[in-house]
Amino acid sequence: MMTDLEICKRIAEIEHGSAYIDGDDTGNFINLNHPMSDRGGEMYNPLTDKALCFDLMVKYKASVFHEYDYAAVVCCDSGEAVGGVTLTESPNKAICLAIIEAHKG
Repeated sequence: MMTDLEICKRIAEIEHGSAYIDGDDTGNFINLNHPMSDRGGEMYNPLTDKALCFDLMVKYKASVFHEYDYAAVVCCDSGEAVGGVTLTESPNKAICLAIIEAHKG
């Protein structure tokens, strides 16, 4: 199973082409710009940023279901499911993992 940091890094790579693991006193985080860049860092975490996760959900046409746990399915333009996941932790994580599943290979 992927760690939260790995999930955020993979989503950033899908969305932006690259991402870097950076760190500070509070721990590691995803930086969209290289740490040595003069553009500075932009923290990226769709697991905690609800607006960012919502934008991803809309962009990738993800549906989230909740009964006893969270499940997400990503649908392509034809309405076919191209990725899906079920877990118990959070809807944001379900959405991110379904997007990752849909972008394998």
